[in-house]
Amino acid sequence: MPPEREAVKDLARTVNNPGQPGFPPRPHRFSSSPQVAFEAALQGTRQVTWRGIEEFLAVVDTGSFTAGAEALGVSKSYVSKMVSELEARVGAQLLVRTTRRLSLTAAGDLFQQRCLEMRASLLDVERQMAQFQERPVGRLRVGLSDIFGVTFMSSIVAEFSARHREISLEVVAYLREADLVQEQFDVVIRYGKLVDSGLKARLFGYLSYCLCASPEYVERHGWPDSPAGLASHACLADLGGYFHFNSQDGAQDRVKVSGAWKSNSGIALASAVRHGLGIAQLPISVIRDDLMDGRLLALSQDWAFYDKEVWAVFSPGMMPAATRAFIDHLAASFEHAKLRPWMRPAMNALTAHIRPAR
Repeated sequence: MPPEREAVKDLARTVNNPGQPGFPPRPHRFSSSPQVAFEAALQGTRQVTWRGIEEFLAVVDTGSFTAGAEALGVSKSYVSKMVSELEARVGAQLLVRTTRRLSLTAAGDLFQQRCLEMRASLLDVERQMAQFQERPVGRLRVGLSDIFGVTFMSSIVAEFSARHREISLEVVAYLREADLVQEQFDVVIRYGKLVDSGLKARLFGYLSYCLCASPEYVERHGWPDSPAGLASHACLADLGGYFHFNSQDGAQDRVKVSGAWKSNSGIALASAVRHGLGIAQLPISVIRDDLMDGRLLALSQDWAFYDKEVWAVFSPGMMPAATRAFIDHLAASFEHAKLRPWMRPAMNALTAHIRPAR
């Protein structure tokens, strides 16, 4: 043990029991000072408890142990025991008991005042918490992936914020998968298959991917005519090295691809494909402007698309009104298009810009 830590322990033993190091701490004694008694109530133990306080307040309010017990629906002996334990815990006599009357000590008077203040504060906190359940107020912390959040979700979140001025919004973009509980998110947007984590999730749309490349790359190498044809192309993939595709039976297939460029950032992959480094599989919403301006071309055959589920993930239990309003806003944004919501408007506008396979 470090010497400074041993010195602190020796000092603590000496303070608790002068001249008797190693003995257990001496018990509390009643204090004649109301302020000292109240400080003992607050600091005499590290574990905060309301035990005995409600019984004490009931006795003071009704004027006797018998009436206090009746008000609480418990026995007189139980109330007497709770008050005695409370006095022992705080180290001060709070009540003077005689056969004819019951009165507060100076310490008891101060203790009652402060307990009433704390009870009022607790009730106020409960009322404030009820507001979180009744109307959208307070802070909302949302986690988004970098490529999804920056390009599309950010506008939806901004629309939500404009409609709910009483909500303080915190939007955090991340590359890795965020931990909703550890990082104190209210909602995390995830896409793809979810693992069983004990959290709740709501499906509200699909993120549609297409195969894309620069005009220069397509001019030199053409397009593949099937997923197997990707083997002869330079592919820009995520770190796993797979492209995913929708299959005829509604399931999803994946194909191992190869190339000299990999990244876990969709933004980085979009930059690489613009420089003609190969074929990438990217969300249509991310490269919409590139397709419109002709900086990128997309393969329009049905096999070349992939739809990835987009989920709002949140904690189980009672949902604050702000979280509920945000999730409802997400769902309303896609209620008219449950399949390929971003692809439909993009493809309608881009038909002339998408070059068919050779």
